[in-house]
Amino acid sequence: MVDLQRSKTAFLAGLAAVALTMVEPAVAAGPATSSERAIIRLDLLPGGTTSRATAVNDRGVIVGYGDTANGENHAIRWNRRGRVADLGTLPGGTHSYAYAINDHGDTAGYADNADGSERAVRWAPDGAITDLGTLPGRTASYAFGINDEGIVVGEVPIRPKIYHAVKWQPDGTIIDLGTKSPRGSTAADAINDDGVVIGRTFTVGTGNFVNAGTWPVGATTITLLPPLPDGGPRSNAGGINDKGLIVGYAQSKPGPPPIYAIHATLWRPGASAPTDLGVLPGAGDYSVANGINNAGTIVGISATSTPEDRSAVLWKRRKGGWHIVPLAQLPGGRYSEATAINNAGEVVGEASTASDQSVAVRWK
Repeated sequence: MVDLQRSKTAFLAGLAAVALTMVEPAVAAGPATSSERAIIRLDLLPGGTTSRATAVNDRGVIVGYGDTANGENHAIRWNRRGRVADLGTLPGGTHSYAYAINDHGDTAGYADNADGSERAVRWAPDGAITDLGTLPGRTASYAFGINDEGIVVGEVPIRPKIYHAVKWQPDGTIIDLGTKSPRGSTAADAINDDGVVIGRTFTVGTGNFVNAGTWPVGATTITLLPPLPDGGPRSNAGGINDKGLIVGYAQSKPGPPPIYAIHATLWRPGASAPTDLGVLPGAGDYSVANGINNAGTIVGISATSTPEDRSAVLWKRRKGGWHIVPLAQLPGGRYSEATAINNAGEVVGEASTASDQSVAVRWK
């Protein structure tokens, strides 16, 4: 099955309104230096060959997914000691994916059921799985974020090419966040502990039009986030911390699809425009920010000075702006991506091996 969240990345305190006053520049990139963080390969499921880590909580518990001996992807949880556990599927299902974990150990993602429908699910700390259901009259749903209150966010397919962002309350009540959207479809990717939801509104089809947005606490209508100055109209929000700082990507230059420049981007309350976080020195116009912790450290992926290669990166705020640092690759690998960072600074993601096998990793 296709990993929806990963495909969206490749596809390139509530904020009731974004009131803006200043622009913060990115630091001009100098020679790339190593972060000096060690890269650790996480265990695979028995018989599996690939995996991806998607989230890590403040207790060091990691979730993601990987293939099994029969080739189906299953949601995975790695405990703080690195022991791997298969979170399984819904009864009668064949595959599952985990995308978020809160500090209580509750995990959100999706899995197929016995009739083949994909459903948003929550795994309890003991591994018990619950089908979160979907909107009335619909058959599918997907979950991508969860906060410490147990509120889950994601999306529901409404009809061909139309999706609605949704939110599940801890008691299971589902709320439609997509009844009003500038581009017809919406999706929610994350929620912070204050209840601010972030994601995007988009049009399925020619043009790949997508705009980053946020739902302030209690809101059911998306508020669009501003584009980069002198950039194009496309953007996406992928991560938020408890201070309301939002990260993702935005089109850095005007231009049509299918190939257009995108840079990792930071939206912050009080700024008149978002901050372009830039790319690694000598790289092409491609970077994406996936996560930010409460200290303001950002992680994601960037093109490198070697064509076709991609590197996991970390952005840190320094005097005068932001500084980008590459994270270590696996020996012989040419691709890595940092997907999440916790408040202890532990980073997780995916990296390729010398044989071009993609596996879940942790940097610490």
